[in-house]
Amino acid sequence: MPWPVAHLVLGSAWLVGASAGSLALGALLGVRILAPRHRFGLLERRRLRAYHRAETKNLAARLPVDGDLGSETHEERLRAGYGFVGPSFSASGSLRDDAPIVDALADVLRSGEKVMLMGEPGSGKSLVAGLVFARLADEFAASPRKAPCPVFLHLNAMRPDTRPADSGATRAEEQAAWLRDQLAAEVALPEPRRLARQLARGRVVLICDGLDEAPVMRSPHLLTSIVPEPLFGLFQAPSLLTSRTAFYSIYVDATRLMSGFTSTGRLLPLRFEDQGERFLRWYAEARGRADLAGQLVKVIGGNPSLREVVARPLVLRMTAEVLLDLIADDHQADSFLTVGHGAETSAVYSRYIDTWLQREQEKEPSKLTWWQKGQLIECVAWEIFSKSLASGRGWGHFELKDLLVEGDELRRITERWLASSIRVEGGVDEICREIADRSFLIISSDRRRYRFAHKSFFEFCVARHVVGCLDERRPGLRAARAELLVHPLPDEVIDFVRELLAAVTADPERRAATEATFLAILADVDIDAGTGQLMAAQQAANLAPIVAGQETMERLRSGELFNEHPFLQRAVAVADALHHDRHELLDEFVKRMERDHEAESFHMGYNRIYYGDQAFGDGQWLDDNHPECGRFFRASIRHLTSPAYRYIRVMDLYSLRTLLGNPDRRRYLVGHEAPTLRNLAGLLDEPDPVLGEEYDRQRLLLRAEIRALLPDRSPRSAAG
Repeated sequence: MPWPVAHLVLGSAWLVGASAGSLALGALLGVRILAPRHRFGLLERRRLRAYHRAETKNLAARLPVDGDLGSETHEERLRAGYGFVGPSFSASGSLRDDAPIVDALADVLRSGEKVMLMGEPGSGKSLVAGLVFARLADEFAASPRKAPCPVFLHLNAMRPDTRPADSGATRAEEQAAWLRDQLAAEVALPEPRRLARQLARGRVVLICDGLDEAPVMRSPHLLTSIVPEPLFGLFQAPSLLTSRTAFYSIYVDATRLMSGFTSTGRLLPLRFEDQGERFLRWYAEARGRADLAGQLVKVIGGNPSLREVVARPLVLRMTAEVLLDLIADDHQADSFLTVGHGAETSAVYSRYIDTWLQREQEKEPSKLTWWQKGQLIECVAWEIFSKSLASGRGWGHFELKDLLVEGDELRRITERWLASSIRVEGGVDEICREIADRSFLIISSDRRRYRFAHKSFFEFCVARHVVGCLDERRPGLRAARAELLVHPLPDEVIDFVRELLAAVTADPERRAATEATFLAILADVDIDAGTGQLMAAQQAANLAPIVAGQETMERLRSGELFNEHPFLQRAVAVADALHHDRHELLDEFVKRMERDHEAESFHMGYNRIYYGDQAFGDGQWLDDNHPECGRFFRASIRHLTSPAYRYIRVMDLYSLRTLLGNPDRRRYLVGHEAPTLRNLAGLLDEPDPVLGEEYDRQRLLLRAEIRALLPDRSPRSAAG
């Protein structure tokens, strides 16, 4: 081959090789730039910033007033729309209580730790979680190479899929794949192997809202099923997890599942004179009626019961809107709520929901009237409630995690409702679109599943459905209303039911019809026919005293209606204490339990089933004598420290004595709850003369039993 040709061939080969090498090197560098091993790449950062903007917009969609769309940061926009007044809180671990709560939580998460945030319903847990998310999203946008990336998990919309088939992936990679799948509709996270590394290095922060609403994958009777397994595994990363206080203290804190959450925060009630008044002034100004702020403050400040209600930010916001609308329309806002009748919270919820539906009705023509839409929404809530009970998951979790309703389920519910309704025009699809797209109460998460905007609205709608159905004017159908009561209503729902029934007493016709329904149920149900019939009678006996006239109340107290069955006698005694501040019947029932094993067994079995320590079966609510008792114990402690349960404390004292009287349960409580027992012994030092001699006797007996089990070994005691 001539030299010029050879040079040409060799040169071409060199160029091809160099080009191929450059391409390979470029591809390798491109991969490292676009998807680095230990941090987010350029395209990933772009996707994550878009996700942060969309999620903040989703959170802002629930703003009570329009947020400042011109705000520069996600956090500013949320604060502007919510008129956020930082709540007071108690803290433990690395969480400081000497700084604003959003600052304090963000600091803990940046340091790579995990924190549990607890509060009562409507105390602002979700809003605080959203503000922390927005703060961290702003920091990630400003410095994506250094700041961690937040992701927000709405646990009530979580899909608790079963574990995938063995694919050879590590456990961390399986958990990363689960997280990736949960957020697939919102953002494309890195592939599982890389995402697992990001989680392990603290490059991702989990903001998980609503532990008490998370669907579980196994029987709730098992302690380990409180937290879905894939989610629990992810808590190795920096995490913020919110939960209702009662759920945490009864169902979670008694286990060791959350031992990794070494920092906790508890949201405290708002102080009306400071935080409440400040919010009302902001709200009136945001609505363009700053001149009415003084009237809002005066109306709420002059109603002691209402002032207690608005200690929760959610109810404060709803009350502000309800009262402002009344005042603006020249209504007497101070007459909207009767001072001290005990149904203020339900009155606010009811008026707020109805007003919202009426406003939606005015926006465009609708196939339903606003009150028909309200009825349908209540039916949806009841169907969700019934579905969770029929799932076979047990009786322990009355927090009702099944807040989701699939699109086809919503369609079936609507079809049944339309078939039983008159004067309703429009097809099923049209009606479903209306309640999904134009109702505050039901929102679509992914256009296939629907959920209530806030768990307390779901609970209120279940309660309003029950109370509305109990107001049965047709005598022939009253006994059939027992179907509403065959399953125990959860605490949160029963609180609303009791308030709504208290409001019913103001209307003579409604009160008489509801009283007659309860009497028909008590007269008709066969308490020997099964657990459901006995539960229906028990709940009717427990709720009837709220609406009962004098004659009916005397019949209930005498036991004439149910031959002094211990379960039903207990129900009336508890109702008399809770609603009439009379402890005499309950004192007698406690004395009966001391000599009547069946009465004691009904009391203990029902509570252990209700709080999840005992599986539900065919045992007529009787105690199975198994040692598990932590949840019932914690619920009893909660009653003893809550003013709302003051008049039933004698029964809680006896419950604790009975738990300690069982050798296996005593061993468990001494081993797991010794600090709480010691604190309880100190609490029992103080008498309560209002509660009478039986309370004092039970108090002294329990105190002596605890001190015999756990003698005080403090230095002061030894010196004495």
